[in-house]
Amino acid sequence: MDQEDSPMLALAPAGPPTDAEHPIDALPYLDVEYTEADQQYAMALIETECRTFRPTKNYLRNLPVPDYDAFLTSRMVAEMERMSKKVEMPQLDLSRCELPCPSPGFKGNDIQAWRKAIANAKTQNQHLNLRTLNLLLLEEFGPEWHRKRNTDLEQQVKHEEELVKELRKEIHNVHADRKRKQEEAGREIVHLEKAWVQGVSKNFQLAKACAELECSNVAYAKRLKVDLSQFEQKN
Repeated sequence: MDQEDSPMLALAPAGPPTDAEHPIDALPYLDVEYTEADQQYAMALIETECRTFRPTKNYLRNLPVPDYDAFLTSRMVAEMERMSKKVEMPQLDLSRCELPCPSPGFKGNDIQAWRKAIANAKTQNQHLNLRTLNLLLLEEFGPEWHRKRNTDLEQQVKHEEELVKELRKEIHNVHADRKRKQEEAGREIVHLEKAWVQGVSKNFQLAKACAELECSNVAYAKRLKVDLSQFEQKN
């Protein structure tokens, strides 16, 4: 019995299964003679199984009621009210960044006004010096820090790529092992099918020989005028 003339090796016939404990058993590396009905049946089984994982309309019923006000502070409440009323955001107070001189109308002997202006100038100068220092530090150490950061990211990417490579290798090994086992099972199935066909053929030949022998015995009994029923009763 050739493999081309044999039915599918493991795919169940099309139609609903008679026993839920015996689902479809396919060998994808060997089953090539499936029909359109078989494919539709397999897809229907997959669709039925996928429905068990889909969320229902009430998938939130097991979760507690969300508290939407958990992170709602008084400042956020005020800001939301301002936005709902379409009130413009107040401008930033930049007075601390200004360096005004005493007003033109002040008296020249107003020492307090000059002291206040000088103190403001010192504060602004100290702030600018601090920003300049931060920029100098960034210029000196920033490039090296960014290079180190890039190196760490490259190592992390390389590590993740190695993990992906290992996972793909494991997946390939799983498919290769599955293919090898299915091919071995396929050869055994073909061998068993041939043995079954040979056994059926032998049984058919034996049944045919027995029938011919029985006809021959009946013919001889008629010639010899022997009643075979007496032998059958004894047996």
